[in-house]
Amino acid sequence: MLQSALIISLLAPLITCLTTPAGPVTLKTVLPASPPFVEMARPGMPAIKVMEGVWGRNATMSCEEDNTDSFTAKKSGCWSHKGKEIYCSEKADLTSRLTNRLIYGKISPSSLTINNLQDDDAGIYMCCSDEYRCVKISLVVKNVSISQPVASINTELLVLAGTRVQLTCHSSSGSLPIQYHWYHQDPSLGIYSMVNSDATLVFDPCKPENSGQYQCSASNLISNQTSNVLNFTVEEHLSIPYVDADPKELFVFEGQAVTLWCKVTAGSPPIIWTWYRVKENRLEIVSSQQELKLDRVQDSGLYYCQANNSVRGMAQGQTSEKHGVHIVPKPVEFALAEAALALVLLCCVTALILVIVWLLIRKKKAALSKPLDGTQHPVSAKAQKKYVLHFIFLYLAVQLKPPVRMDYENSGDIYTNLTPNTIQDENTYHTLS
Repeated sequence: MLQSALIISLLAPLITCLTTPAGPVTLKTVLPASPPFVEMARPGMPAIKVMEGVWGRNATMSCEEDNTDSFTAKKSGCWSHKGKEIYCSEKADLTSRLTNRLIYGKISPSSLTINNLQDDDAGIYMCCSDEYRCVKISLVVKNVSISQPVASINTELLVLAGTRVQLTCHSSSGSLPIQYHWYHQDPSLGIYSMVNSDATLVFDPCKPENSGQYQCSASNLISNQTSNVLNFTVEEHLSIPYVDADPKELFVFEGQAVTLWCKVTAGSPPIIWTWYRVKENRLEIVSSQQELKLDRVQDSGLYYCQANNSVRGMAQGQTSEKHGVHIVPKPVEFALAEAALALVLLCCVTALILVIVWLLIRKKKAALSKPLDGTQHPVSAKAQKKYVLHFIFLYLAVQLKPPVRMDYENSGDIYTNLTPNTIQDENTYHTLS
């Protein structure tokens, strides 16, 4: 009874008594006109939802309420921004400055996604799912610092040569646009140098020289961050080694050197080099360096090299062909020939000088014996040639003739001065023997 009385008292202002001449009094309930929009506000909840968006990124707004018991839109509605419609499912020709950046229904049937948020996109958005149900959202656009980027690789850190390797740098939050850069550490200097200005760095195919430490950086207008370090290694199977030599003939005289190099066209470092010498049907290790230098006669022999490395934890080795090295002693005849050649050259030079001197003297004598009347008696070229050859013959005869030994009066002297006292005898010239 109490509840009925309370209901009647509440409805009393809305009841109007109408009296008609023909009948009793009839009660009629009059309801006020419904407003066009009703804000969906629950006790303890604000009527306007506040949402933060990041400048340059995407923002998705939902037209549904937070609790499952409340009304859920069952038909497509319309969205407005700052009181102006920007999207409506029933108005396909509706356009606005946001048209090219809007995606409808991406998250839920009535959701609205805005790509590449700008400062002008901030403000009040309203979504109406029917004539009586609307939701207001206040979108705030902020410039946000980027998060630390993460560097990742599409394969394992131990890669076989020839594989496609892609490094990716990504920052999950922060205002766009974000600029990415990749850096590679120089092992010898220990410093990083930029190798790419993109979010991805691709090696296709990768090579052993691509191995090393890589790091990326990400930056926007607010901040700059550096990623973790990626250290990957590219391993390559060894090719068959070959021997390069200087001189190519592998033949020298003692005192000269033969240099051998063991080389490969493919193979990831580190490579271990070993030189072997075949000696009397047995092998002798002569060096563990890539270069081998030989310069002694006893170094002559048969040589080959071996290259070893490791790929994916498995050791492998390859062997070159054998090459014969010949280092021979310097012959004595060769030294004598050098001395003889030097002596001949000396004699020729001396003879040439004497011929020149003789010609000068002859020319001077000819000038002195010139007739007073000025007439000249030229000497023929044949006669001049004869005189020159005769002079050279006499010079060589004197040079090559052994010395004359004289023993005057058993004195024991090798040479005796010829004076008027010693040449009185008629046998003087017989002692010259």
